[in-house]
Amino acid sequence: MDDSSIISAFKHMQLPLMIVGSDGTIIHCNNGTDRVFGYGDGELIGRPVFDVLPVATVPELNAFIQAPAVDATIKGMSGLKRCGSSFQLAIHLTAWVEAENGLQHALILRDITEEVEANLSMKDKLDRANFAIASAGIGVFEYNLPENRADGSETWRTLMNLGATEATDMREALYARVHPEDVEEASERIIATIDDVTHNRCVYEYRLRSKNGLDWDWRRTDLAVSERDEQGKAIGYIGSTVDISAQKNIARILEKNAKQFRSAFENSPVAKAMTNLDQVIIRVNSAFCDLFGYPEDTIVGTKLRDHSLAEDLHIGLPELHDIQAGKISAYEIEKRYIRANGAVMWALLTVGIIDESDCHPNQYILHITDITERHRLEEFRNKFVSTVSHELRTPLTSVLGALSLLSSMPDQAFSDEVQRLLYIAQENGKRLHSLVNDILDYEKSSVRQMRFTLSEHPIIGLVEDAVLANKIFAEGYGIRFNIDCTDRSLIGTVDPKRFQQVMTNLLSNAVKFAEEGSEVDVVVQAEKDAVRVSIINDGVGIPDEFHSQIFQPFAQAADATTRERGGTGLGLNITKQILEQTGGTIDY
Repeated sequence: MDDSSIISAFKHMQLPLMIVGSDGTIIHCNNGTDRVFGYGDGELIGRPVFDVLPVATVPELNAFIQAPAVDATIKGMSGLKRCGSSFQLAIHLTAWVEAENGLQHALILRDITEEVEANLSMKDKLDRANFAIASAGIGVFEYNLPENRADGSETWRTLMNLGATEATDMREALYARVHPEDVEEASERIIATIDDVTHNRCVYEYRLRSKNGLDWDWRRTDLAVSERDEQGKAIGYIGSTVDISAQKNIARILEKNAKQFRSAFENSPVAKAMTNLDQVIIRVNSAFCDLFGYPEDTIVGTKLRDHSLAEDLHIGLPELHDIQAGKISAYEIEKRYIRANGAVMWALLTVGIIDESDCHPNQYILHITDITERHRLEEFRNKFVSTVSHELRTPLTSVLGALSLLSSMPDQAFSDEVQRLLYIAQENGKRLHSLVNDILDYEKSSVRQMRFTLSEHPIIGLVEDAVLANKIFAEGYGIRFNIDCTDRSLIGTVDPKRFQQVMTNLLSNAVKFAEEGSEVDVVVQAEKDAVRVSIINDGVGIPDEFHSQIFQPFAQAADATTRERGGTGLGLNITKQILEQTGGTIDY
């Protein structure tokens, strides 16, 4: 075959080919080569190969071939297109020497740009996947069963407390690091997967000795068969390992809390029950059974309303609707229930909601306290107050009127002894009348039945009236009042009658505990959105240990039998309740 035939065949080959002469000139190339580099047919012939490949000399090109070989494969060499852009080439390079033309090179070219980009993309995706797995704390590994060798990721080695170059003998990893109580179960699961061809996966949890050698961490491994031999026996695994210590700690805390809740529920002396959202009782404690007089199997499955007094069925319905609507999380009411023996019981019922993990309510918890005795005492107290009001205060008023009338008669009408007895009787009657009034006022204020008529009034005028009304009382102790008010236009919203009661309580206390011959200052001043009235005396003061009790009912700094000043111990409590129920405050 002559040269022209060889050249023609060369040009029609599918692969891009070129021959480079000893001086680096492209002697021959086919159309495929022209197209790869972006040239027209035949335009590359006669050009130096250095125009399209990143080599500067023929020896540099020839250096890719390592003697005694006569050819080489070059991957990833950059080619230069006519337009100036670069691309990736794979080149099979062959060299030979001709007698006339010297060193010759034949290059078979392949454009691998798309392949390189695909590999880079795949590598990028793999890197991202590995990063995601590592970031999630997942360690992955392969396990060769015949060799008992595991090769794993850096994360896996860290999770298994293995060093970077430490041998990864799987048995050593299991038996030397895993808690002895967990080794057997893990081994059984793995062996079952090895022997059973239908069992290609197993998951096991175990405790792994921590790096400090003192504690135990929790791990979970998910193992899947990757290869079996001809008999179907597993010889290769792939798997992943994660740290589940945090989940185990949370589960342990939740279990502990659940046990504490069960213990508190079952052993509580307070009657407790749990119902579903339809209010059917699903669980009770022994105190609940004792309170209602039913055995547990009888009362479970009923509704609490089934045991309610018919007249009280409506009580608590608005609150129940609010808790179902999510407006409130708990409520407390009083209503009557019927025990197993037919007795009616007053109960304080507290209802709360129990949420599932997704914050959707699924149960109610009930607390029931027997307050029958409290209601009986309240009824007795009401009767007592009524008796005091009608059977004691009314006749006492008449007695005091009669004594006052007798005392107003001319002195000569009675002997000195009789006048002394009249005086003693009148003073004791006033004291008793004050006590009765205090008891009735305390009762009314404590149950918030005291009535008020509020209106706006100049405060200084009311203060002056109160001081005038208590002037004679103060003079009996050698005390003088001093009013200090720089702004007589101050207006307050008060009930005038109750205001006078408050001022009388405070002024009389200040007088009784002031030093004889001293002054009691009454200061009226504006303060933000209120009017402040301060009553200041010069006396022994309030003992430090009594500060927290001063406004409590029947509280007195000293025993009533030893105190010289008298009093019921109700005045300041009544004063505090009057002020708070009319929008004011009191302090010292």
